[in-house]
Amino acid sequence: MAPGYVIALTCEAAGLIGLVVGLLRMRTERRERAAGLRGLLLTGNATAAGAGGHRSGAPAPHRVIVVPTPANTQHDATAARAALHRALGLYTQLDRSAA
Repeated sequence: MAPGYVIALTCEAAGLIGLVVGLLRMRTERRERAAGLRGLLLTGNATAAGAGGHRSGAPAPHRVIVVPTPANTQHDATAARAALHRALGLYTQLDRSAA
């Protein structure tokens, strides 16, 4: 075989090996991201979920159960409405002063 063909085949093989290594790294990173997102969704804590690293065989963390308490919705709606009016009033004042 001519030396040019040997060099071309070597470059092709190196490119294919690089492609396979890149695909393997992408798959590993995707699995790590999925594990981090799974930890975030299960714990609700972004720092603890990110610090876990690759946790393929680790048991799932305990789920947090939130029990809603009865609230006075009329009072909450009134407070929310008052806060909204204050915010809109401030926004219109800022908008007028900018113009």
